[in-house]
Amino acid sequence: MNFYKRNLIAAAILFLVSAFVGMSLGMNFDIRFPAEYNGHYMINKGEAMIRAAHTHGMPFALYNLILAFVIPALGFSDKMKNLMSWSAILMIIMPIALFVRGSIYPSTAFDLVGFVGATFFLLTSALLIFGAVKVKK
Repeated sequence: MNFYKRNLIAAAILFLVSAFVGMSLGMNFDIRFPAEYNGHYMINKGEAMIRAAHTHGMPFALYNLILAFVIPALGFSDKMKNLMSWSAILMIIMPIALFVRGSIYPSTAFDLVGFVGATFFLLTSALLIFGAVKVKK
């Protein structure tokens, strides 16, 4: 079974989306340095959450890209490889939740949704350790 294909697709999509979020933040970079703040960088919490979505999305995409090539080599059954692949994809919930949280700021509707993605990240990392230990030489 090709476990790597879905992780490659997820990584490519997340790279693109995170890049567009970063570009949209960068396009209006100069308007956030008003003279009344003496050049200090002033952003609200909503924009900080959107920046966090960008800065979490890129490494999560890279993590999915790396896992796409590592998962087939792990010493797991196909069922465990499938679980690890889907866990890596579902950790994308975190940057999505950060983006939505920043977009609807000051609402707190999505405050805890990001922890679901973080939990999948921890699960995937733990499975990666156990799978690497079980690799047969």
